[in-house]
Amino acid sequence: RGVLLMQSSGTGNCVNMLSIATACRFPVVMLVTMRGEPGESNPAQVPMGSATQAVLEAMGVRVSRASSAAAVPTLVAAALDRAYDTESPEAVLVAQHVLGFKAFK
Repeated sequence: RGVLLMQSSGTGNCVNMLSIATACRFPVVMLVTMRGEPGESNPAQVPMGSATQAVLEAMGVRVSRASSAAAVPTLVAAALDRAYDTESPEAVLVAQHVLGFKAFK
C-alpha cells in the first residue's frame, strides 16, 4: 500500500490521473498538505488552496480533513482501508497550521 504525497497546489495537475483511477477502480490514497488557507503569505497559493477539496470531490475522491497532527495517522489509516476495500480514490487534506512551519494568527 502506498500514499501519494503532494501539496494542494499540485491538485489541478492530477485531474487526468484521477479520472483513470476512478474508471479503473485503482485504490489511490493522497496525503495533501494545504496551502492558501487563512494566514497564507503567498497570494498565488490561495486560488488552488480554496478549490482543492471541490476539485477532488468533483473527480470522485472521498475527502477527509486533518485539523491536528494527532488526527493524521487515524485519518490516513481509515483512508487506506476504504480505498482498498472500495477500490476508489481517497484524500486526506492536512491543514496548513498542522505543519508548523509558519506562525498563524
